[in-house]
Amino acid sequence: SSGINAEYGGKKMAALEFLKNRIVILMQERDKAINRADELQDTVQNAKDLVTKLETDKRDLENRLELADAEIDKLHEWKEQVLEEKNELEVEVEKLRRENDSLQNAIDTFEVAFEYKDQEIGELEKQIEEFNQEMDDLAS
Repeated sequence: SSGINAEYGGKKMAALEFLKNRIVILMQERDKAINRADELQDTVQNAKDLVTKLETDKRDLENRLELADAEIDKLHEWKEQVLEEKNELEVEVEKLRRENDSLQNAIDTFEVAFEYKDQEIGELEKQIEEFNQEMDDLAS
């Protein structure tokens, strides 16, 4: 009976030792699982932080894009204004060219008239000279 008890006691001890080892292994696996869960939680938090940063960056880029679009619109309006002014100036330049041509024609006409008047004056001076000569001849 004591042999059976010793055998039973030995099996009981072996079973207890097996269970203790199994508990240690399970506790180690549990600790690994907890560590892994912590790592995953950190990874998830990092991903959330990254998403938040990316959303902020995206909003910032959208705002900058809106400002750039507004600036482009202003530049287009300014370009239209400049083109309009350019066209108005071209019309003015053309008007001034026509006026200049007209004035040049008038100047040319006056120059011809002045040449004619100069000839008339020359002929009148010659006639006066001849008249004065005739008077001198008559007087002597």
